[in-house]
Amino acid sequence: MKLFLLLVVLGVGMSSATLRSEVDQLLAFYPMEEVREIYDWWITHDAEVGEIYAFMQSNYANDAWSVLVTQPELQGVGAWTEARGVNLRDYLDFVAAMFGWTPLPRAVRNGKARSWASMMEEIRSVTDTPGALALANEFIATPGSEFAELYRMTQDARPAFTRTMNDPEVQRWAAQLRAFGVDIDGTVARLQSFFGWN
Repeated sequence: MKLFLLLVVLGVGMSSATLRSEVDQLLAFYPMEEVREIYDWWITHDAEVGEIYAFMQSNYANDAWSVLVTQPELQGVGAWTEARGVNLRDYLDFVAAMFGWTPLPRAVRNGKARSWASMMEEIRSVTDTPGALALANEFIATPGSEFAELYRMTQDARPAFTRTMNDPEVQRWAAQLRAFGVDIDGTVARLQSFFGWN
């Protein structure tokens, strides 16, 4: 019993946190109401951002998403997360947010218009990605952490992500995002680095 208490005091041993509670702690670094308000403003006040938003609601984006979520490995991960109260899409959206949709330099069509790059800077100013990454790495290093288990499952699903990125539907979607000035390649590179897929 004394050994168990010592391990608990030292922070060693099984984590009692659930995946839901760990994800909620990570989401605290991203004040979503504030992010939504910023995003909504840009969508309604800037033609460029509105165009990207419309594209993200299109069949191209839905088709690309379908390619990802129909991968057998990810269906297993999805069932595992759902059983723990976390929607797989929410998790993947969070991971993408951690690495940002960093825009490529692009000329603004209208000098008065606020660009995608400016919107992303405003969103980054109210979020704490370094803090989220630090906490995610703490969870990953904690024995018994459900987030660590999800991280390992995601690492193991590398073939599914590779197939997804090489799929023609996803390639069309990514090409259009590049044309809009969204650094999809940078986001993919950061994801590969985080999950050790290099």
